Amino acid sequence: MTTALIVDGYVDEPACFGVPPYVSPYVRYLYGVLSVHGFEPLYRTCDSWREQPDPVLWNQVELIAVIAGIAVPGRYRGGSPLTLAELEGLARMPRRGPLVVGGAISRGYTLQGGSTARKVQALDVDCFCTGDPEAVVDHFLKTGAWVPGKRRTYQLLQPWATEGARLIPHHPGFPWLTMEMELSRGCTRNDGHCSFCTEGWFMPVEERDVSMVTEEVAALAEQGADAFRLGRCSDILTYGGNTGSPADQPSPGVLEKLYKGVRCAAPSLAVLHTDNCNPRGVVRYPGAAAEAIGVIASQNTAGDILSFGIESLDPEVLRRNNLKVSAEEAFTAVEVVNTAAAGYSARRMLPSLLPGLNLLFGLAGERNDSLDWVTALLERLLASALTVRRINIRRVMVFPELPLHSLLEEHPSRLKHARYRRWKRWVREEVDPVFLRRVAPFGTIIKGVRLEGFQGNTAFGRPRGSYPLLVGLPGCREEIGSVRDVAVVGQGGRSVTAVPYPFNPNHASPEMLRSIPGFGNARVKRLVAHRPFQDTTALAAALDDPGLLSTLRPLLAENEDPFDAQ
Repeated sequence: MTTALIVDGYVDEPACFGVPPYVSPYVRYLYGVLSVHGFEPLYRTCDSWREQPDPVLWNQVELIAVIAGIAVPGRYRGGSPLTLAELEGLARMPRRGPLVVGGAISRGYTLQGGSTARKVQALDVDCFCTGDPEAVVDHFLKTGAWVPGKRRTYQLLQPWATEGARLIPHHPGFPWLTMEMELSRGCTRNDGHCSFCTEGWFMPVEERDVSMVTEEVAALAEQGADAFRLGRCSDILTYGGNTGSPADQPSPGVLEKLYKGVRCAAPSLAVLHTDNCNPRGVVRYPGAAAEAIGVIASQNTAGDILSFGIESLDPEVLRRNNLKVSAEEAFTAVEVVNTAAAGYSARRMLPSLLPGLNLLFGLAGERNDSLDWVTALLERLLASALTVRRINIRRVMVFPELPLHSLLEEHPSRLKHARYRRWKRWVREEVDPVFLRRVAPFGTIIKGVRLEGFQGNTAFGRPRGSYPLLVGLPGCREEIGSVRDVAVVGQGGRSVTAVPYPFNPNHASPEMLRSIPGFGNARVKRLVAHRPFQDTTALAAALDDPGLLSTLRPLLAENEDPFDAQ
């Protein structure tokens, strides 16, 4: 069988994420189209290629496809996206078959926020896709001609999407993966788009039918996928509502069909999350939005986020960059989500659904005083009982074709970097910890945390899902890659401290015991000296403060003996 090679350089776009453990639709669709055309596709991530490059393979396959490109600045723990220098090095390697490159890199390249992306030129490739890579490859395999801007319909895409599910077992991170699922493309705003957004300016609005999504989910589940994010969508609440209704009006009926369909297609799923939500639709249609949020919160898994593109709340910046909501509207949107999702969280688990705030700096017309508007919103939220799951603070990537590029020439950002850094430190040190204590108070159970590494005597890991919490486990002796449930005992700025759940005082390391509030060195030494305990009565006798037994109870197994004295 004829072989082809797919190199996954990872993507990060406003509505598509593909850095491990996420797997983007791009590479799955390419795997599918190559399979349909009779190829045996081989798959490598850029990380695995760095560790073990294979120039012999590169020169043997009949076709090579590379996916890469960052359109949203971020920090990555699961992998390192392909750099332009690495792509140029790949393009210079001797090869037998054609080399095609696609993904967000077609719009420009930069890895840092606050910088202008530069067009990728003079790259020694056979085709640099400005359209859909899977459609470009399909057309080439049918006709022998490269059409870089070729686009596909969702009807044409469907067999590639389902066949592309067979890529999953070949991913080096399998089975600890999350499938980024495509629901739609483009932006549903009908009054223009944000000045910086690649999604709205480069793609017309089109939506994928629910049955197509669930059919792909079923194919992925059959290959062993059990975590899904409905992330390839500019606004999850409006999915399915762009015919016969205003573009930004939520569609609770379609969402219920979608979520129940996904659960039916993957009955053993472990994670079902989402990503983007336009706060303006929440404010304009609070009733429909609340109903749609209730649908999501009742069908998803714990710890989910609706990512609100707030960007800036300075009225001048908002006007110049055609942003979405004012400060008052942003507060209302957060309030609606908190209220509508409140009744769906399982006891002692992470909240079912909360808003996340995306803030963006470096926009046209920005000044030092622009920070005051966001500060006022955050202080108002802190003073209320409302909660946000996380706050993303980024500096914009500027792409030459987008309006922001010319807007900045006329109205450059005058926000001083030192002022921005001080403000960001305030958010991380004074704001984030308060919200995190609301999100994950003492005793909160987080399921399925995978250990990723160690720093000193502390192991660190994360569960799967949208913007998963970083979890530190003091004194944990388990191996990297092991997965376990944990209970929260403390909170930092953007991470929590936890112990294994259920907690067994007989097996806990001294570091674990010391991480629990009220357990100092002397008390821990005494507990260790009196182990093993047969029951809570014996444990209570070893504590000089009986009230500390109440502190421990949320960490112990419920409805069963928490002690294994052996």
